[in-house]
Amino acid sequence: MINDNKLDYKSIYDYIIGLDQDIRFVGLIDDMGRLVYGGMRPGKISLESETESVKIYMEFALISKLHTDFDSKLGEVVYSLTVREKIKMLSFPISGHIIRLSLEREADHEKIVNAILNYLGELDNKPGV
Repeated sequence: MINDNKLDYKSIYDYIIGLDQDIRFVGLIDDMGRLVYGGMRPGKISLESETESVKIYMEFALISKLHTDFDSKLGEVVYSLTVREKIKMLSFPISGHIIRLSLEREADHEKIVNAILNYLGELDNKPGV
């Protein structure tokens, strides 16, 4: 597992936001639902207000925590996809954090998911990480 103290938020953000122009937002959210790093792609406008964003981050953290209740029976969550009318959202649990993305509705989420999982696998295999 990737060591929490070794997470390089900027590198993770830069890598993911650079994957695809259809990625609207990348954020690293802690287990209390606080955005610790990230934001909207330059030139994109959030669909929700700042206050609503704070509530959404707390919801992500709560849902992520609830999902761990079933880890012993179902295995750990690898990622989660939510498809809404206007956007798609991805969540990747990583070392006490959640990497959260919002994508344009037409985004090729499978390509993005595979690239992120490969990247996280490489991070997990780095010595000292």
